[in-house]
Amino acid sequence: MKTFVSGLLLAGALSLAAGAANAGAIAPNATPITFDSGFGNITVGGQLSGLAYYQTNDTHAFPGDASAFLDVDNAMVSVAKTDGFFQFYVQAGLYSFPTVGIPYDKSSDQNSFLGAVPVAYGKFQLTDTFSISAGKLPTLVGAELPFTMQNSNIERGLLWWQEPVVSRGVQANYASGPLSIAVSWNDGYYSNVWNTFSGLISYAFDSANTLAFDASITPDRNTVPGGQIYDLMYTYNSAPWTVGPYVQYQTASQGGGDEWGVGLLASYQFTPEWSLNGRAEYETSSNSSFLLPFGPGSDAWSFTVTPTWQKGIFYIRGEASYASLGSNTVGYGKAFDKNDQFRVMLETGISL
Repeated sequence: MKTFVSGLLLAGALSLAAGAANAGAIAPNATPITFDSGFGNITVGGQLSGLAYYQTNDTHAFPGDASAFLDVDNAMVSVAKTDGFFQFYVQAGLYSFPTVGIPYDKSSDQNSFLGAVPVAYGKFQLTDTFSISAGKLPTLVGAELPFTMQNSNIERGLLWWQEPVVSRGVQANYASGPLSIAVSWNDGYYSNVWNTFSGLISYAFDSANTLAFDASITPDRNTVPGGQIYDLMYTYNSAPWTVGPYVQYQTASQGGGDEWGVGLLASYQFTPEWSLNGRAEYETSSNSSFLLPFGPGSDAWSFTVTPTWQKGIFYIRGEASYASLGSNTVGYGKAFDKNDQFRVMLETGISL
């Protein structure tokens, strides 16, 4: 069952090899390269895609954030072993994280943060229902996954921008019937300090309805403030519709301040090749909070629509997004004095 709840891809399935999390996302190659290594089957896959965009009120805050830009947003290879007692997943190459309402940072610069190997972990499958993973793990937090092809929209949302992407740590996973649980001890926002606890629990009431809750808690460390972030996510999945509303709360332990956000993801599958995907979201912060990128007391909302066509390993999708800022904001434009931004995107590529 496809779902907007990332936690249903527990125990290492948060990867290109395991398939897309969201309905409307780019489906992985149904027949990837697979060979017998002598100690289990090894699968080799990957992604090659480029994007083009035009936007209003560009800020030039990051390299690539111009009025128009071309970029190779994914050029990655993945290697995975998904059977036996010991399993692993490694993903390497170029990637970018286009986000609605946030200046675009080109793929060659993103690699300076997570490195050329953004995801890499090993997993011990101790029983049919329990496993332990360790390494550079995708976060358990949020309703959207890190990379463009894993999501129903090209861009991530404003709420996603508040969340960890990949953390170094150890994760225990349990899945039996409708219940899935994962807990992790990790370095949060890739801080290289293991002081963050995160967890996710999800329950599938039936084939169409799933509820999930996640949390990430980081205590204060010396002069570095900690924080907490929570998500409550519901998914309704009954063809041709998939609908996923969610609520997010975030707080900082030093200096006070908090942030609330709500979002809605939706996908409609017209044919096996065509789908129409959308996202709407709103978030607001208290007057003392610096959690949002637009300043204390700021608020923002966005709307995104993404028609998608995929045939076999080939795909193309367009996107239109709009972000609008309320009062007390650091805005858009070169002088940061504009309160909205419209962006159109085109992404095309192959899923190997």
